[in-house]
Amino acid sequence: MLVHVFLKTLFLGAVGAAAYTDWRWRIIPNALNAFILFLGVSNGILTHRLLESACGTALGLVFGLLPALILRMPLLSGIGGGDLKMMAALGAWYGPQTLLWVLAAGSVLAVAGGLANLARSKKLLLWVYLLPVRGRERFDEEVLPFGVYLAAGTYLIEAAKFLLLGGM
Repeated sequence: MLVHVFLKTLFLGAVGAAAYTDWRWRIIPNALNAFILFLGVSNGILTHRLLESACGTALGLVFGLLPALILRMPLLSGIGGGDLKMMAALGAWYGPQTLLWVLAAGSVLAVAGGLANLARSKKLLLWVYLLPVRGRERFDEEVLPFGVYLAAGTYLIEAAKFLLLGGM
């Protein structure tokens, strides 16, 4: 139990560090994502859910690549490589089921943040009109550090688990 608390503390700290670096410099270092992945795999081994950890990692990669596959966008257009690796690393910790909740929470928060940025810059109405135009340049307010929202989704899910399940 004590080891799990220690791992979770390291995990949440690393997720916070990833959010900070993504917000500040728009990059999530590979070493940080590797550390989150290592913690997720270690947690999977200790809780005897290594297969679930591996499936969560694969699902994180798939969901990171979906915009490129479905929307035929250039690979990693709109989502950075660090964000993709962070999704895979979070999947290693959470497994497929909870990862979906983290990704959903992070995505909803990112959409809200993006719309708030556009509204604050008074470009929301223009953005709505230009949305269907192919090949248009993005507004600066559209480019968001998704790792920040992934971290916020992680903390939101952790808080919900704590409140609903009454503990770690």
